Amino acid sequence: MDQRVPRDQYPWWVKVSLMGAGSRSAQWIFVWLSLLAAVGSIAYGLVVSRSTLGVIIAVVGGVGFVISAAMYWLTIRWIDRHGTWS
Repeated sequence: MDQRVPRDQYPWWVKVSLMGAGSRSAQWIFVWLSLLAAVGSIAYGLVVSRSTLGVIIAVVGGVGFVISAAMYWLTIRWIDRHGTWS
């Protein structure tokens, strides 16, 4: 018998990820948008920005987007294993 965790008992980081986008497809959209934003931010920093500070800020922002994509992906994985999308 497969026991699923009720939505009110999800870990805090899963609840944060689900704010405003509670479906699996919306979570996947956020994963891909975050990765696209990371690539765009890093490309901007390396190609367009003319200052060292601009490059650093763009790369740090890109890393932040990668971290957010990982958080959305981990949320999908956690709910698939322990929760429910309904």
